[in-house]
Amino acid sequence: MRSSRSMLITSLAVLVLGPVLALANGFYTPTVGTRAGAMGGAFVGLADDYSAVYWNPAGVTQIKGMELTATGQDVVSLASRDEGFVTYEGYAEAEGRFAMASIGATNLTANRFTPGVFFFTDAGPLRSVFDKVGIAAYTMTEYGSTWSGDDVFSDDDFVSVGGGFRETELVADMQDYESRMKTYVFSPILAREVLPGLSVGVTANLAYSHFTLKDVYMDTDIEVTETPEGHDYALHITPVQHTDDVTGWGYAATVGILYRVGRQFSAGLTVRTPMTMAYEGTYGLLVSGGGEGDTKEKHDLDFEMRFPTWIGAGFAYRDLLFDGLTVTGDIQWTDWSTIENINRNIAWGEQSVFTEELQQGLDTTHLDWEDTVEVAVGFDYRLKRSLSLNLGYRNSPSPAPDSTYDFVMPQSAKNIIGLGVTYRQDFWRAAFAVEYQAGDKRTLTETTDMDGKHLDDILIPSLSFTYAF
Repeated sequence: MRSSRSMLITSLAVLVLGPVLALANGFYTPTVGTRAGAMGGAFVGLADDYSAVYWNPAGVTQIKGMELTATGQDVVSLASRDEGFVTYEGYAEAEGRFAMASIGATNLTANRFTPGVFFFTDAGPLRSVFDKVGIAAYTMTEYGSTWSGDDVFSDDDFVSVGGGFRETELVADMQDYESRMKTYVFSPILAREVLPGLSVGVTANLAYSHFTLKDVYMDTDIEVTETPEGHDYALHITPVQHTDDVTGWGYAATVGILYRVGRQFSAGLTVRTPMTMAYEGTYGLLVSGGGEGDTKEKHDLDFEMRFPTWIGAGFAYRDLLFDGLTVTGDIQWTDWSTIENINRNIAWGEQSVFTEELQQGLDTTHLDWEDTVEVAVGFDYRLKRSLSLNLGYRNSPSPAPDSTYDFVMPQSAKNIIGLGVTYRQDFWRAAFAVEYQAGDKRTLTETTDMDGKHLDDILIPSLSFTYAF
């Protein structure tokens, strides 16, 4: 719900933060790699398949010969909000009067497919410099949620009218809420075993991102009429859908080190450098007039966003406790505290329905982010030469405080459980996994319009097929 300037600021902050959260929790990043996902993303110290391009590029030196892998995931959002209330306050001569609306909804289920292709080969003519080269094109982010506006809010949701409003009226038709974030990465990779057991790898990451957000704010107007007894007050609410549609490009690098001690133990360290994304697009407004036609307008929008540094460290221990069992553990840190301000440029037109007062303050948003530390553990148990089972767990906190939370684009902390199976033959292997992200229930109070209990679960089935030449 939106009923004030602060709500507008929150919505535009969400627009900009969406791409940032794509690198960690909040706007979800599907785990790169079917087996890595089944192992909870605890893969920095193992990194022995195609997903090393993401988790630890040095690990591709473990790939023998030439390999081609195709992957696909389906990200299904299961979010809900209930027991929430929005208060519409009076102003000026109507000060002290208010209306309350109950809020409760479940997002609409959607299937969001995430493809990827990975190719690795021996360095050939470059053998004197590198042991392994490769190229990857994969989906780094594909997530969003869709909410029916009529489900989120209707005239019947007013559960209390206090202070003497004669009536409350929803002036225009409700619009839907939607968020969608997709980011594709193109990564060439080079790796070399510089000393026995010690490998180094590096990738260049060229990213293309497309982000859309359809949110709704409530423009309120209080009608005051004189009566013989004094004054009469009526509350009129106009839903206004604002749509952000931006695309951007950015580039960064990933550097990894992997050290293998004999056959059983290995440890890795990976650093992903900051990436500045330059976004451009439009900011649109829509007021549904029903039978009287719609009111629309669009404005140019651009901004830059610096994705934070990411560092991961992990280990893998093979044949721990008994033959065939590999145990992995990771700790991963994201430098969220570097994000202090969001600066954006909106080319407001002279005829904008936004008043100058509402426009003020939207160019800069001050945030209070905290660094996050994620911990993951994974298990790979080889039942026989051709078949292995995978299991993993990951704890993923949210860097966003309650003040920037928006149910349209859930940002809750997650407890992630992965389960998978890998089947191998001489020249090919196939893997299937399911990740379930159980979102922590987030209960908000004393916010502008996000009070209530928020739950955000995500289900991600994944499949990959690898062929060795």
